[in-house]
Amino acid sequence: MSLFNLAKRNIQKNIRQYLLYFYPMVFSIVLYFTFVSLQYNEQIIDEATALDKIEPAFMAASVMLLIFAAIFIWYSNSFFTKRRKKEVALYSLFGMQKQQVAKLLFFENLLIGMFALIAGIAIGALLSKLFAMILVKLMGFSIITTFTISPKAVIQTIIAFIIIIATTSIHNYRLIYRFSLLQLLKAEKQGEKKPKASVFTAALALLLLGSAYAVLLQPTDADIWKDYGFTAVLLSLVAVVIGTYLFINTFIVYGLKKLSQMKSIYFKGINLISLTHLLFRIKGNVFVLSVIALLSTVTLFAIGFTVSLYYNINKIVNKDYPLSIMYTVQSDAMENEMERIIQANGEDQLIFSSRIEYLRTTGDLGSINRWPPDHPIMLIPETEYRKLAKRMGNPAVKIKDQEAISFYDGNLDQSEDLYTGKEVGLSEQDRVKIVSYEDYSLLNQTYFEMPLVIKDDLFNKLKQHGEPQQLQVYSLKNEKTAGETFKAMKIVFTEENADPDETIFTSHYDEYQKGKQTYGILNFISVFLGLVFLLATGSMLHYKQLIEATSDQPRYDVLRKVGMSRKQMRSSIAKQFVLIFVLPLLIAFSHSSVIITALSGVLQMDLYMPFLVSTGMYAAIYFAYYVNTVMKYDKIVNQ
Repeated sequence: MSLFNLAKRNIQKNIRQYLLYFYPMVFSIVLYFTFVSLQYNEQIIDEATALDKIEPAFMAASVMLLIFAAIFIWYSNSFFTKRRKKEVALYSLFGMQKQQVAKLLFFENLLIGMFALIAGIAIGALLSKLFAMILVKLMGFSIITTFTISPKAVIQTIIAFIIIIATTSIHNYRLIYRFSLLQLLKAEKQGEKKPKASVFTAALALLLLGSAYAVLLQPTDADIWKDYGFTAVLLSLVAVVIGTYLFINTFIVYGLKKLSQMKSIYFKGINLISLTHLLFRIKGNVFVLSVIALLSTVTLFAIGFTVSLYYNINKIVNKDYPLSIMYTVQSDAMENEMERIIQANGEDQLIFSSRIEYLRTTGDLGSINRWPPDHPIMLIPETEYRKLAKRMGNPAVKIKDQEAISFYDGNLDQSEDLYTGKEVGLSEQDRVKIVSYEDYSLLNQTYFEMPLVIKDDLFNKLKQHGEPQQLQVYSLKNEKTAGETFKAMKIVFTEENADPDETIFTSHYDEYQKGKQTYGILNFISVFLGLVFLLATGSMLHYKQLIEATSDQPRYDVLRKVGMSRKQMRSSIAKQFVLIFVLPLLIAFSHSSVIITALSGVLQMDLYMPFLVSTGMYAAIYFAYYVNTVMKYDKIVNQ
């Protein structure tokens, strides 16, 4: 019998054991192929007209997904081969040469990988339409997705996973050369060493986490942000990573040891068995639990944040683009055509319209860190400002000579005021002091001009040396649905547009669609990757405990012989796994809630509800993993 045929027979005879490795591989391929199929979906690409390109976002996410899939498959393969070390040793005892055994492992892994690749692409092709429908819904498209299989996605998936499968196969090939026969025979009998923990390292873990939390929860106007800014955030995140590892490695172990010293707890029921088992096993889980806790932190934060952006999209667009349409007036003919289009939209839909005179100039903004020193300024006279503010329902601020008013400029940190008290040079002789920073947008954000309200006298003086222009603004009731109206107006404006650099055209509808598409993609990618990380990390814990169950069988045999019932053993197993599964989730919830709280203060936005919903779904899936692991572990150790 050839080694290739022997590899096929091994897989057929031990199918249940091989499925523990086969399922994670198929899972990784399915997710990657599904995601890459969306990246090359022509319907979605063509429909995303509000965005320049969506491929870069999908490409970056697919790279992250591939890296994670490679790590996940490598991790699963490592535990799978660890479980088979005794089997490998028996091959050697039966007279097979090391080279033959190594080839056998290579062929087995190659066969599993090929079958997983075929199954993964087939299942992924079936699921790709479902995920395409979800993405289309999130982005607000009104198209019917068709079932298509992208050749590019198939080729990219095959190449990527052939490299991963070949790498793990070579790793298995070298397994036989890295260990002696005695080491392979005793692989399952090698228990974890009892972990050590000191009061100092336990206290250091709390100190690092506490100090990081304290910094992140500082108000946005605190001195630490003014003095250190990004450095403070970076150091805090480093402290969180180190503190998380020390917390699991030392503080938890220290706490378990203290519990074992309390006789009233230690000798109660089966706590003696549960605590002792945890102490000896925790060392092997420290790195895994730390990685899972940190990955879950990033996942919960990313999902909570992106879902919150999508949830608050109306609030964001309404604040940045309070006017339905705003454009620079160019000719009477164009204005007549624009009014005709507005009337065709329905007179009952018009809330108000206004004509605003403004002067575009380049002043001195050197005292304001938000903009370059020579950034263009849109000067608006006080009278025009008061009329528009009244129509928009905003309070108007009074100013004196040589004073000015600035407005919200789209800065992410909405609690930060970079303007009040700063001086701006409008000409060689004229300077104004900003006395008020209004936290709303007076005009639609144009991203290349800063609106500034000044006194009428100063405006009239400056416009003698410049070329004043006029803005036409409309506020409509159906601004989020009147796409055809805005498209027609944009066509008219483009035909009349003589100088694109000196004119403005923005519409609430365009920005709403762009925001919905942008946040829809971000929402989809974060939730998709979040579920991948969740299922993968849950599987890592699940399979690790099941692999260890085989080596734990003799210990539970002893417990049965001394009179412990099946019910008591199941209770002991459940208590042990509570810590293993709950600990990383609690740490992740603590970390991510602090980050979400800090970011909520910066953005002045409610991020809590989407975050709590995401956390609840995350915990529910983890609980399902916990219950399934306890049941299977109990079944294995009691065979």
